[in-house]
Amino acid sequence: MGKIRVPIFSEVQIQELENGYRHGKSHALRQRCHIVLLKQQGYSSKHITSLKGYPKHQTTINNWVTRYEKFGIIGLKNKHGQGRKCILNPAIHRQKVEEIVKSERQRLDYAKSLIEKELDVKMNKKTLTRFLKSLSVVTEE
Repeated sequence: MGKIRVPIFSEVQIQELENGYRHGKSHALRQRCHIVLLKQQGYSSKHITSLKGYPKHQTTINNWVTRYEKFGIIGLKNKHGQGRKCILNPAIHRQKVEEIVKSERQRLDYAKSLIEKELDVKMNKKTLTRFLKSLSVVTEE
């Protein structure tokens, strides 16, 4: 069995990690802060991978610790541009979608098919519903 890597952090860094773990915006950030805190407390990467919902590779655990050591809490956040890109962009598609939905208010499935033809996109009905809800939140503010 190899030696367990136990990083040493200052009180300020530990406080920063605990704050990220408890109040971080994204689930991924909270989880990564927790991983680094567990490593600092002396837990092995193998033990952390055995926890439900955590990465299954020890290399991933050690990579998060290294990123925190190099970049701080910023290194634990997702980089910009990761994840699935939006099908409908409010800045670009808002007006067209609103026009179509207003004309076909009672038939959302038909409105969805018109939007798909007009904008040359494929989407689920739930995607359209979420997009419309996000528009209503923007207009209420």
